Amino acid sequence: MGIKIFAVLTASLILHQGVHAQSPVRWALVLPFQVQADTAGGKVGQRMALEFYAGFKAALDSASSAEEIVLDLYDFDEATGSVIDHQIGGVVRNYNPKEFMLLQQQRDVRFVVGPFRAQDSEALAQQSSSSTYVVNPVSRDLSVRGNPQLIAAAPPRFTESEALGRLAARDTKARPNSRTVVFDLGDKNSVLQRKAFYTGFAANGGDTSKIQSWDGRPTANLAERVGRDDLIATRFVLLDDKVLSAARILQGLRQRPASQTELWTVSTTVNSPSLDAFLLLRQPIVWVQTDRLEFATYDAVDAQISDALGESRSRWAWLGYDTALMLLTNEPDGFTGPRRRYEWHLEPNGGQVNRAVELYRYDPKVGVNPVKIPALP
Repeated sequence: MGIKIFAVLTASLILHQGVHAQSPVRWALVLPFQVQADTAGGKVGQRMALEFYAGFKAALDSASSAEEIVLDLYDFDEATGSVIDHQIGGVVRNYNPKEFMLLQQQRDVRFVVGPFRAQDSEALAQQSSSSTYVVNPVSRDLSVRGNPQLIAAAPPRFTESEALGRLAARDTKARPNSRTVVFDLGDKNSVLQRKAFYTGFAANGGDTSKIQSWDGRPTANLAERVGRDDLIATRFVLLDDKVLSAARILQGLRQRPASQTELWTVSTTVNSPSLDAFLLLRQPIVWVQTDRLEFATYDAVDAQISDALGESRSRWAWLGYDTALMLLTNEPDGFTGPRRRYEWHLEPNGGQVNRAVELYRYDPKVGVNPVKIPALP
């Protein structure tokens, strides 16, 4: 892995950043490091945790701050839900969520970052004092309702589809003679994605009764239907990353003039190596994703991550880097990091949720440009 982490798991890390005129601020990082596991086994949980930590620490080391951060590192056992403290001298202590969060209160810890799974962060936040916040950096299934000390740094699932719906409603108003076709792939995920799209469409003043739903499953005779189409300007919306369905839909759209055809989709479709680039890029594409395209240009940051990991472009290290910068900045209205943007929404009687996603438009003539997400009326 290239990270010498286990030597420092036995003690707190004190990160000096500039001149400090006040008491240190304490944070805790709780991740499934799997310290007792065989590192040769290359377990997924351990690799994710190590890379996230490398990026997190790289951000703290490089940032300018008026505060001194004391960072406590803890292991987490996903099988039992217990927090493990590997102390100096080989002493190991296990804490249940209530015991662990009481310790954080006694130590006046401001942020507990982790664990990765939604239910584990929720369990810690439910036992938190009013002065300590639990930050889940990755889960998109987190529920912050009734849990005011919980922060969901990753946008909730289906946020992308809702944002596409909002944009489609605005585009419909601008082009009243155009139409919207949403593909139904016949499974539960497709139903939920379409529901989110319809929600965004209606929230931005669109008439959902005018949205057409087409069968996009492999058994549907899509090519014949597209071939008999009336060829009016249409935004074809594919909200799932099923490669087979996407390939068949693109084959069908090939029969239409590219000037009258737009594909609206999610980033996994655009980034799929299994799709024919000629078919994918022949018409305009509007797509949504959680990561910013600009992060690829942050060469200095990538060099830092490469020094820590021995490799670069690690998704988990970038998320760790971004999370640390967001917490250091601690801006209530939002923050734009190298990889991810944070736009906070406070749930009534609950915690904070990041609602930020990124919209982009590809046009064969002008390339890729960002699209501003319409604000709700």
